Amino acid sequence: MQPTRLGVIGLGLIWQRAHQPVLAQMTDLIQPVAFCDLSAERRAATAAAYPNAQVVEDYQTLLANPAVDVVLVLTPIALNAPTALAALKAGKDVIMEKPVARSLAEGDALIAQARTLGRRIMVTEQMAYRHAETQLAELLAGGAIGDLILWERVQHLEADTAQGAMRYDTTPWRKAANFPLGTLFDGGIHIIAGLTKVFGAPATVAATGRRLRQEYGDYDQVAMFFHYASGLTGMLSHSSYLPAIKNYFYIHGTQGVITVEPTRLLIDKPGQVTQVIDMPAINAYAGMWQAILTAYQAGSEPYYTPEKALGDVAILLAVEEAIKQGAIVTVRQ
Repeated sequence: MQPTRLGVIGLGLIWQRAHQPVLAQMTDLIQPVAFCDLSAERRAATAAAYPNAQVVEDYQTLLANPAVDVVLVLTPIALNAPTALAALKAGKDVIMEKPVARSLAEGDALIAQARTLGRRIMVTEQMAYRHAETQLAELLAGGAIGDLILWERVQHLEADTAQGAMRYDTTPWRKAANFPLGTLFDGGIHIIAGLTKVFGAPATVAATGRRLRQEYGDYDQVAMFFHYASGLTGMLSHSSYLPAIKNYFYIHGTQGVITVEPTRLLIDKPGQVTQVIDMPAINAYAGMWQAILTAYQAGSEPYYTPEKALGDVAILLAVEEAIKQGAIVTVRQ
């Protein structure tokens, strides 16, 4: 089978640091043939790296290229859905960065258009393909700690450990955030995607938010309380500003507790020795791209469908509404 011919719209940090290095190792599955970016500097660098590819400033020119099978949309969040919609209307399939949309109406319209046109949308969400979440979900489904009662997680993190101009938080559109919730809607949606894979979508949410600086959106810390139809309750505190100290992730069941650590799971039950399950480090982007490209070439759906992606957006929009209303809000299913 011939490699899928890819057009890339947006050559910023996420392309340079995450996607391009992985795709360079998958040339049997995918071949970039066209690129678009507003930056003359990035266009020049890309033209030098890919001398046989089309490199343009106007994305409509890329969309008109008949050699492009599928378009990778790597634009600022506010442009994700509009750019993906333009690609669909140009007769292209779409692989796009998260979040899939800024509102449910925008996401619904995008997915409906894809169905109407017979085109495909796939969303890049590496947490949806991580082995750690898959293993944890299987353990819980198998009754490893009995019936689930409560999960609690504090995720305060240095959102980006790179230095200098390659830090994500140097990006102007992140500082002047034209999307809800600030960094929770940007990087924090990865955590929501991972939690949804393990526990499913909550039925209702309550939340509080704190703004501690003048940049990067509405909130620098958000505390969320999720309630599930099964009776399970979840508590999450997210911040990319507070110190990354004493983070934890515990899952409580009727028969024990699972402690989730970066490289292992600890299962504790009364009167038993702690069971340790190692989780070797795996490149989540590589696993994600392998799944997406395999599904694309097979004509099948990957695990993280656009409907799942919009479901994660629905959770975050319910969180935003809960903060503003000071009330419990139902999550659209």
